[in-house]
Amino acid sequence: MTLTDARALIGTDRLWLVPGTTGKVLVGVRVHDARMSYGRPQLHVQPLAGRGHRWIDAELTQPVED
Repeated sequence: MTLTDARALIGTDRLWLVPGTTGKVLVGVRVHDARMSYGRPQLHVQPLAGRGHRWIDAELTQPVED
């Protein structure tokens, strides 16, 4: 994924695969910004329910399933 691809995701809802969990935990997030960090595209996300925000690797997200 390039920075241009990541920027196209701004304003969309995605599922984030939370790293470090023993099972597969997907969290619904909304993408607010995109950047490149150490050659990797990252997304600034906020959960759809709850509070908080953070930068995550774009490769850990996937489209929301209908």
